[in-house]
Amino acid sequence: MLPEVEKLLTLQERDQRIRAFQLELHAIPEERRFKEKQITDSAARLEAAKTRMKEIEVERKSLEVQAQAKRDAIAKYRTQQFQTRKNEEFAALGHEIGAAEKAIVAIEDRALELMEEAETLRPVVAEAERAHHEERTKLEAQIVELGKKAANIEARVAELTAGRPALTEGLDEDFLDQYNRLFKSKNGSALVELEHEVCTGCHMKVTTQTFLGVKAEKEIIHCPNCGRILHLPA
Repeated sequence: MLPEVEKLLTLQERDQRIRAFQLELHAIPEERRFKEKQITDSAARLEAAKTRMKEIEVERKSLEVQAQAKRDAIAKYRTQQFQTRKNEEFAALGHEIGAAEKAIVAIEDRALELMEEAETLRPVVAEAERAHHEERTKLEAQIVELGKKAANIEARVAELTAGRPALTEGLDEDFLDQYNRLFKSKNGSALVELEHEVCTGCHMKVTTQTFLGVKAEKEIIHCPNCGRILHLPA
């Protein structure tokens, strides 16, 4: 194997480790946002249940006021009936009393519906509180661990990067520049093996001349299809 290729393979192994760590590091913020959204969604579900309970209570109290107003009106109408001597006025007041009594029945029916909904909702709120507390505790711990993981990865990348210049010593700058461009454009695989006259980077068969050039190991040979640097398996 050409010394330059051997050096580049060592460099590529280092760069691939750095790249893998960087990709992992890049994914952490999105993972953190996802977990934070889970906490927010859990809190929203709990708040929605609590809000509905408050709405029920507000409506129930409003119905109590409405019902009492109707009862007060009925009492007033009855007093007016006792005081009037006109049949038409008496009948009209009776009609008002009947309408108010019907309204009270409707109000009481609605109040009963609200009571039943509240009874159904109470265990839902309790479960939402329990689930939110449990999920928030778990997710917050995971977020802390993500922070630690990011710090560890950053330290590892810094360590690997610091040792990289030593691996490039003695390499021609133009040759190294070619490698760097290939590594970036070919998703971390600038050098690939040639197996059975097939480039393992693009999986295309090379010409016999290219294969013989790689086999001779006298010069750097690029895949004519994808441009990667070819070498035989160790």
